[in-house]
Amino acid sequence: MIQAFRNILISLLISSISLANVGIAQTSQIQLPSLGETSSSIISLDLELQIGESWLRSFYRQTPLNRDYLLQDYIEKLVQKLKPYSQINYSDLRIVVVDNPTMNAFAVPGGVMGIHSGLLLHAETEDELASVIAHEMAHLSQRHFARSVATQQAMGVASLAGLLAAVVLAATAGGDAGLAMMSIAQGAAIESQLRYSRLNETEADRIGQSTLALSGRDPKGAVRMFEKMLAATRYAGDLAPEYLLTHPLPQSRVIDTETRANQYPTRIYYENPNYLLMAARVKVADSETSEIALRNFENAYRLTPDSNVAKYGYALALQNTRHYPEALSFATELLQDNQTNLIFQSLYAELLLDSDQAALALEYLLSLLTPGTQNHVITMQLADTYKAQNQFERTAEILQAHSQERPKDPIVWYELAEAYGLAGDIYELHLARSKYFELVGSFQQAIEHIRLAKRQLGDNEIEQAVLDQRIRQIARTQSQEMDL
Repeated sequence: MIQAFRNILISLLISSISLANVGIAQTSQIQLPSLGETSSSIISLDLELQIGESWLRSFYRQTPLNRDYLLQDYIEKLVQKLKPYSQINYSDLRIVVVDNPTMNAFAVPGGVMGIHSGLLLHAETEDELASVIAHEMAHLSQRHFARSVATQQAMGVASLAGLLAAVVLAATAGGDAGLAMMSIAQGAAIESQLRYSRLNETEADRIGQSTLALSGRDPKGAVRMFEKMLAATRYAGDLAPEYLLTHPLPQSRVIDTETRANQYPTRIYYENPNYLLMAARVKVADSETSEIALRNFENAYRLTPDSNVAKYGYALALQNTRHYPEALSFATELLQDNQTNLIFQSLYAELLLDSDQAALALEYLLSLLTPGTQNHVITMQLADTYKAQNQFERTAEILQAHSQERPKDPIVWYELAEAYGLAGDIYELHLARSKYFELVGSFQQAIEHIRLAKRQLGDNEIEQAVLDQRIRQIARTQSQEMDL
């Protein structure tokens, strides 16, 4: 029965699946079950990691990759700031930023978290956004996927598959379809399972608020975020935010969250101004048209000409409508008093390149890189700038070094393959493409590119043997995924 469940689960692990609905975390005083207990014996940590890797490959294969390096970097750094104050026991958290305007987030077994960009359209402060992330971290830290599987045995594989499929539909097709299917699936589920999920949601709220408080953030951020979700439900009628389809929010949870928040000492909390800049970035990207974004942020700038947020949003909107000189003027102004701000640095370098000033962009980006340190945003922009100058070998050199820092980032490998192709290095082109296809789960294509690389080697027996070993490793990964 468990093998059958695993097969069903893997078939459901497609883009935007949200496994968060199966339950969330307990308080910091509650211990995880030992390896001898039922839930851990069914789903081991190793199996969770395999499920997470399988989900990521499926997600990357079926979903356009988000190339907003700045937003990815911002979310990753926010997660890393919260992690020491959570109960996360995964050494490597994998963060997926989903380019989707819906108010949603999810956690997948194996240390994978997904954050929809739409959360930044609704959260007014970084603490509100952090409350959602902390909540998802509680899913992972308490291993509720493993615990839910043990409970699901009494429920039956068919009902469980219905619930999981409903969550997939809610995350991909949208609220109406997901809600209808979830209602049918829940009607077939036993009451004890529903109680289990609700209990774990409440427990996760407690852990999430604790994580916020321990990290120096406002525990009331969770309350404010809940209120926004409830308000969105009231305004939209039956169209609840997607997050609520997988995280039911009865009024009792809101009251409990507010009661706990009031128990923390009153204090003034630091508001990260960069959050508002990133929210403006998402608003520009999410606008129906570039012209609408331009009009909205031009009005915002006229009303608040001293606001860096208004200036930044206006500059982005000008960039998107190809008004590069005006946008560059704003970027220069923003940098004058904020020369170390990565957000403004990135915009300035982009606009130099857009304005056909690649040499100046290159000089500026090189000045920002400190020897011995890595900066994902600046490094990727530096590679783009070398590429724009037709310095393809240098582009490949930069990306090859960066691939060692981000070995599981498919975008880095994709761009590296392109750089090697433009540089005429066919052997390295095939190796980089092989790695890309391996990361997105296209195993046969990955193997085929290694075979094509072997043809470039001639009689080099040592390198031939190394590539043969890689083929065997990829085949083993493919076999393990099929056996899940």
